[in-house]
Amino acid sequence: MDWVVLSFLAAVAFTAYSLVQKRVLDRYVDGAVTFSALACIPHALIAGVILLADPPNWFSWPVLAMAFAGTSHAAIQLLSAHAFRREADISRIVPIMDAFPLFVLVMAIVFLGEALTPLKAGAALLVTGGVMAASWHQSLPGARIRLNRSLVVILGAAFFMATYSVLAKSATGQMSILQMYAVSWMFSAPWLMGTSLLRNPSGLYTALTSRPALISTGLAQAIILFAFVVALKAFEFGPVSLSSAIMSTRPVLLLFWVAASGMSVRAVLGRREGRSRWVSASLVTAGVGAMAV
Repeated sequence: MDWVVLSFLAAVAFTAYSLVQKRVLDRYVDGAVTFSALACIPHALIAGVILLADPPNWFSWPVLAMAFAGTSHAAIQLLSAHAFRREADISRIVPIMDAFPLFVLVMAIVFLGEALTPLKAGAALLVTGGVMAASWHQSLPGARIRLNRSLVVILGAAFFMATYSVLAKSATGQMSILQMYAVSWMFSAPWLMGTSLLRNPSGLYTALTSRPALISTGLAQAIILFAFVVALKAFEFGPVSLSSAIMSTRPVLLLFWVAASGMSVRAVLGRREGRSRWVSASLVTAGVGAMAV
């Protein structure tokens, strides 16, 4: 099934983007809002060219859906970047955000008429268990994510990821993938740029005059452009609940990256906090895998 391969490629790309984004926020860009504004510049330019060359029917439902999706995307960018900036351990954040298929499942039932089977209900419980293990286990390194603003921010990003997925699915087949991408960014860019200009204009100016910031942010946006197009193609060819479930396997991909970057699987599993990470990632992956059956 082509949509399965596309969904997995999107998951790999989103994982790579998360890692690059975290590095940029740690080293080169002053704040999540500044990063989001800097990121929207190349996408807005590309989107403008696409819409001038191939304008959609601006008064159609698919365009309206992607306009709302673009607003949701702005929320995802701001909330997720803020979370990565505040929390030192990326392995705590990704499993929570990648529980967004739970929201997709509910939205698909309500708006797309999908049935809640016992298998999907069990999968939801597995995902929830994995999220709890990843979020609140005391043995994990770094500050634990508590029932506070940070957790609300991360869950909010997950909710808007689901909203974007469902809206994009509703527009597939009625607009080209490039049109969907362009309309989405044209409606998200003003929010991102406006927020940065209001909150940290000096930080944006500094980033625009910094070569490392521009290069690293440009790399991140090239990755996310690929991820966007591939994910939208997956939504076009396959069920949104199943595609999003496959895309949410970032926790396992992230853990493989951690192991490959210098720590053996034996070393990871030999520590209590390492075992906790693998257990939480395994629960999340088992849950989303069951959703895809």
